[in-house]
Amino acid sequence: VDLFGAHRQDLPDIWEELGKAGFESGHGYAKALRTVKSCVGSTWCRYGVQDSVDFAVKVEHRYKGVRAPHKMKSAVSGCIRECAEAQSKDFGFIATETGYNVFVGGNGGIKPEHAVLLETDCSEERAIQLVDRFLMFYIRTADRLQRTAPWMRELPGGFDYLKEVIVDDKLGICETLEKEMQFLVDTYQDEWATVVANPELRKRFNDFNNDPDSKEDGIQFVSVREQKRPAKWPKGKMPNSGIPE
Repeated sequence: VDLFGAHRQDLPDIWEELGKAGFESGHGYAKALRTVKSCVGSTWCRYGVQDSVDFAVKVEHRYKGVRAPHKMKSAVSGCIRECAEAQSKDFGFIATETGYNVFVGGNGGIKPEHAVLLETDCSEERAIQLVDRFLMFYIRTADRLQRTAPWMRELPGGFDYLKEVIVDDKLGICETLEKEMQFLVDTYQDEWATVVANPELRKRFNDFNNDPDSKEDGIQFVSVREQKRPAKWPKGKMPNSGIPE
């Protein structure tokens, strides 16, 4: 669910209402995991060989909120037809008759890059273990704002070295990487729920500290598909602030 056009000052009240209804905030703009994509899997598709929806939910709940050098995307496909496009994601899974093939280092966007096969026919537990190691090694060693694809490409030794580290445990750090990821999982918090419960944090969303009930009204809106959105700034000009000169 996207919330477009909401006034900043109203966000704590909006999230308070959504929280009561059972909603949890996502991370559409953070340097964190986006919603995990999946096909309908064996539940609804005659070609599906694994329950990709169920596994995608598990993956999303495990890595939600984990901060990284850049945004992360993932997907789970229920068969080799690859409807969820897992091979274009930072890490992805394609179902087989006996488990999942695990792919890492994919990317879409301006410079698409095909993900690389890390291991075949993994159980869900093994797939999660490999991704725990992969993500923590990425978080620990990548540059700021560097996606997994260029990081893996520029890593000394490339994919072969990465595989030696997180599959063969060449450096003896796999157990540490797993523990560090588990710490991030265990300390996850819904940031908006934290804001809603803290009066001091809620104050940060006021437009005016000395008049918390007032809102900045200089924003001009236009109507698009019966929805209002802020008007675009004229090219080369500053927008009208609404404040008398």
